[in-house]
Amino acid sequence: MITGMFAIVLLVWSVAFDPCLAAFALQPSQGANGGNRVREPNVHAPNLYAEKIDFIATLIDLPGSKKKESYWEISYQLFFVPEEKYYETIRRLPSGGSNPAPEEFSGRILLAEGREKKTGLETPKERTITLTGVPFKQKVPDAQRTKFAYLMTGYSVKIFDAELNTTVYHSGIFLTKPYEANVNDQKQDVARNAIYLSFQVTPNGTLNRSQKRPEIKDTISQ
Repeated sequence: MITGMFAIVLLVWSVAFDPCLAAFALQPSQGANGGNRVREPNVHAPNLYAEKIDFIATLIDLPGSKKKESYWEISYQLFFVPEEKYYETIRRLPSGGSNPAPEEFSGRILLAEGREKKTGLETPKERTITLTGVPFKQKVPDAQRTKFAYLMTGYSVKIFDAELNTTVYHSGIFLTKPYEANVNDQKQDVARNAIYLSFQVTPNGTLNRSQKRPEIKDTISQ
């Protein structure tokens, strides 16, 4: 439910590996240490914006990773969504969940876009797409470098698994803040320096997806 203290969209139109982040989840704002955080509108926080950011998409595993006929394709767009425009969009969405498209977020700023197809998927490295050094801070007007703005990734994937003889399709968006918790001090926020997209085809042909940094184990294909 969207209340006067607007909820934060942690994961949109996506089923994460963590069940608590499944689907288009409108959840309370959280601080770096995991506690609830009340939104403070338009807090200027330029120190939480990285000069550049990396984009890393990984197909963590699939049953047919060793089959030369297997492949995966991804098209993506990385946007910055100003705080005011983000919450304007949230107010327009129906309560109880929704599946908005990137076009619904007016005022979004395109940071990067691309399309790539990969074959030869035997190792995690071969299943990873990396775009390094995407200019970020300089593309965002200083007045919009606020604490409750968002980074949004729109994506579309197509994966053919030759072991299962199955093609998996999925499109959606992920949303996250420009900053994250300091790994050495969970109470401190630091600028986010990478955006992660992680996908996994399960043995029954379904697709898991997440914005968490992947922990590569490559268990299915071993």
